Amino acid sequence: MTVANHLTLNELWRRVKKAKDPIEKTRFLAVYHAKRGLTAKEIARITLNTSRWVQETVRRYNQGGPEALKDRRHQNPGQKPKLTPEEQRRVLEALQGPPPDGGLWTGPKLRDWVERELGKKLSLYPIYRLLHEMGFALRVPRPRHAKADGEAQEAFKKTSPPRSRRRGPRGGR
Repeated sequence: MTVANHLTLNELWRRVKKAKDPIEKTRFLAVYHAKRGLTAKEIARITLNTSRWVQETVRRYNQGGPEALKDRRHQNPGQKPKLTPEEQRRVLEALQGPPPDGGLWTGPKLRDWVERELGKKLSLYPIYRLLHEMGFALRVPRPRHAKADGEAQEAFKKTSPPRSRRRGPRGGR
């Protein structure tokens, strides 16, 4: 593997030692060992990566120098929000009242409302994430069997012994 002469062997080792970011440290370590003459397979074993990763790291270093080995994920702001703050305010106002067809708001109902009122087609995931960010939680009543007898259940609760204090699946301590 050929390594460009951007830095000397000693300079590469200093970069390995002073790197605070573990990703950057591992990349400099791979380039350091490549400059020492180790094979991609040997470097992969040392860095716990694949030979292909080693080759790609050295290629990046050769093309872009030491700056190419920095972890740029820290500067990535991510994707911009699907809805603007004004649109989120409108969604929050809509959620204060009942949905157009009555009943309770659901993810699909809110998704349809957003598409109809705001003209944006969203999947359910961003709708649920938006609801969570706004402080809403899932409200689903506990299921009840259609033939359940409420009076018999209450009588059972009053006459049954108190719950066991077992701590494990087998009752062990």
